[in-house]
Amino acid sequence: MNIIFIGSQPIGHDCLNEIIKMKIGIKAVFTFKPDTHEKWEKSVEEIAKKHKIPLYFSDDLTTKKIKKLKPELIVVIGYRKIFPQEILDIPKFGVVGIHASLLPTLRGQAPLNWSIILNHKKTGATLFKMNKSIDSGDIIDQKEIQIIQEDNIEKIKEKIRLISVKLISNNILKILSGTAKITKQPIKGTYGCARIPEDGKIYWQKDSIEIFNLIRACEESYPAFTFLGNKKIFVTKAKLHKSKEKYFGTPGQIGMTFEDGSVLVITGNGVLRISKVKNRSNIEVDAKTLFKSSKLRLK
Repeated sequence: MNIIFIGSQPIGHDCLNEIIKMKIGIKAVFTFKPDTHEKWEKSVEEIAKKHKIPLYFSDDLTTKKIKKLKPELIVVIGYRKIFPQEILDIPKFGVVGIHASLLPTLRGQAPLNWSIILNHKKTGATLFKMNKSIDSGDIIDQKEIQIIQEDNIEKIKEKIRLISVKLISNNILKILSGTAKITKQPIKGTYGCARIPEDGKIYWQKDSIEIFNLIRACEESYPAFTFLGNKKIFVTKAKLHKSKEKYFGTPGQIGMTFEDGSVLVITGNGVLRISKVKNRSNIEVDAKTLFKSSKLRLK
């Protein structure tokens, strides 16, 4: 079979590796460099070079080039743009991709971050046929995972990576043989919009669960943050505080400090326990190191 793989990020690396392990021929690989805020511990580039697969980058991804390669199937993992219809029409078995949500829920950008922020109890990955709209093509298969309170965005991404590999291994041969079951997506769905660093600002007037979800949904490159005076402080770890005691104070006020280095911060409906923070030197320390007194107010 003549397959083209287009992708990036660790999830792209693992899915490409799975196709190679299945001994399915890959004609070419297209990949991209990480954005300035990203760090990838594994890349599609390295695995393509390891297996001596012809490798191309974003400037080469043109309709003319794809037509020349004559793919029967294009597999897309970790690509952030919509393909023109001219490319979608080229391969016999279409263009298939994986989106990190249970479509039609959270089409678009940052679906995993939004699933945590919105306090969803589950998410997943969807293998689908790509079309010229945003994540709205026919569904081939889905796998679901639970979101528990101990999960942060890194843990959820790792779970999604594992089930994405299973989606590939369970379905790629069915797609190539024309036996994959196809389900039409509903026209209506929900959409996640792009997130930027400023979206990590903590508003202590919000409920504890909202702030907690924001902190664990923010990635290392775009961490949640607050201000102590005019100093920007990144909040990296927190947990909900289960206690019968009630605390009264101003939202953002340090309510109590603990021997384990954590602190309670007053929120709009109670308190949140903050355990780890980073200062401008980007060094993670116990929250108590910076927030030592109940006279402090975060904003």
